[in-house]
Amino acid sequence: MVTSRDVVAISALAEGADTLFAEAALLTQVPLEIVRPFARYADDFVTAAGRRRYQALAAFARKEARLEFAVRSVDAYQAAMRWVVENCDLLVAAWDGAPWGRKGGTAQAVRYARLVGRPVIHLDVERCLVKASSGA
Repeated sequence: MVTSRDVVAISALAEGADTLFAEAALLTQVPLEIVRPFARYADDFVTAAGRRRYQALAAFARKEARLEFAVRSVDAYQAAMRWVVENCDLLVAAWDGAPWGRKGGTAQAVRYARLVGRPVIHLDVERCLVKASSGA
């Protein structure tokens, strides 16, 4: 039986759905664990408000995995995406469902989750639907 103590939210805190997911977790007292793709990740946020929001969420995280990338790169983002998938039991993906996308993006995360047998909850932002798929 899963209890509320067993639930942990995992996120890379990217602007958008990742941030909203992390904020919802903290509001409902679900512990947050994060991954930082590269050393100066906070600088990747476009606005000062975005950086402050990221830094506030990072400060509330109970754990932070720091990947060894020094600078922003597609490989750093892909490694962070893989870290999230490999460390979760269920991937929640807010995504338009488009099969293409950038390396390390949501489409690739969903494909990787399915490849390694993780169940996926797809929040289809285009059709306003929720879809579930098993990891098997």
